[in-house]
Amino acid sequence: MTGLLRTLGVLSVLELVSVLVLLVNLATVHDEALAHVLGPAHGALYLAVAVIALFGRDLTARTRIGALIPVLSGPLTMVNVRREAKSA
Repeated sequence: MTGLLRTLGVLSVLELVSVLVLLVNLATVHDEALAHVLGPAHGALYLAVAVIALFGRDLTARTRIGALIPVLSGPLTMVNVRREAKSA
């Protein structure tokens, strides 16, 4: 697995975890402090995944497009990164 795929994989997991925590927070206690801290962090992770996927070399179009879909970018990128790692 290349460094690019490893980085995308880690960032995708972090992005997925952050969006899940935000959604659980919204559905349960809706703690404003958590939303204020985690919201920008999630946005930064989402943008990092999207930018790395768009400008990374040797990535398939499927991985690039999947990284741009809001909420699903983390899981889609993780699946696509695993596929690319197996084929590499």
